[in-house]
Amino acid sequence: MIKSKGWGRPAPARPGYQATGSRARRTAARCGMAMMAVLAAGCAAGHPAARPAAPGRTVPAQAPVSPASLVRVPRPDYADPASVASAFYIAWASVDAIHDGPDAYAARCAPLTAPSLERQLASSQPATAAWQAMRRSRLVSLVQVRAVTRPDGAPATAPSVTYLRVYATRVTVTTAGRTTGSDGITLQLTRSGRRWLVSAVLFY
Repeated sequence: MIKSKGWGRPAPARPGYQATGSRARRTAARCGMAMMAVLAAGCAAGHPAARPAAPGRTVPAQAPVSPASLVRVPRPDYADPASVASAFYIAWASVDAIHDGPDAYAARCAPLTAPSLERQLASSQPATAAWQAMRRSRLVSLVQVRAVTRPDGAPATAPSVTYLRVYATRVTVTTAGRTTGSDGITLQLTRSGRRWLVSAVLFY
């Protein structure tokens, strides 16, 4: 479990995996490790387990999101930072390894992010082995936002920047079974013209 630093509440633990039989437990554990590799590390890069592009490497164009994807990002109200934070977390944290590609999250997040974070997402790629493991396990992990609040001790909202904590429920389905748990993240948002956009993923 990664805890919040400075202000905000400790981040909730990632959901566990329940299965019967030693083989099922091993399968679930592998799926859990793969998902955590993609969803719980590398916050500084904007998406977990993202690998920065090598020096001189051309940033690839974002792949379109599959229309069959089970990840459904609500249309945000850009005048409301909480609405943008909620939509971003669904786009960023949800995984559909059956229908999506490994860079689908970047395409989903692009309309919700400031240019600097958008570039970080576009120039990153999840670990190949982790994504392949998730696809083999037919992993679908979706988050439903429960609340968006200002973290305890966070700086007061300014005209051009605010900090918000997103609380969510995560439902994960793999070949090993289904689990439900709590999840969340703290975000920095900045105003760009009339729109609020996510400019940094701070911590879980």
